[in-house]
Amino acid sequence: MVRLIDLKENFIWHGNVLRLPGKYPYEKFVDFMVYETQDKDRPYGLIVTSGYKAGLILVQLPRECSSTEGGGIRKDWLVSNWEKWIYPDCNVAEVNFIDRYEARPILP
Repeated sequence: MVRLIDLKENFIWHGNVLRLPGKYPYEKFVDFMVYETQDKDRPYGLIVTSGYKAGLILVQLPRECSSTEGGGIRKDWLVSNWEKWIYPDCNVAEVNFIDRYEARPILP
C-alpha cells in the first residue's frame, strides 16, 4: 500500500480503493472505491466498500475531476479537493491507495 500523496501515477481509475482512518459513522478504518457513474456531468464517484456503510455512495464528483487524457480522476485534483469533496475528517496525507481488491477462493 502507498499513500495517495506519494502515488506516482497521475490518475485514479474505477476499482481503485482509498483506505483511510474513519470517524463515526464509519469504523476505525474505511475503504472508498472509485466507480464510474455513467453521468457525463459527474463521471466518477466514491462508494463505501467496508463496514456498516458498505454499498452506500459517498459522493459523485464533478466533471473537473476528470482527466482530459483518456479518463480517470486526476490525482492532483483529488488531493487538492480532498477536504471539500471527499472526507474532511481525515487529512489527505493519511489516505492510502490500493490498486484493486483481489477476489480469493472460498474455502470449505
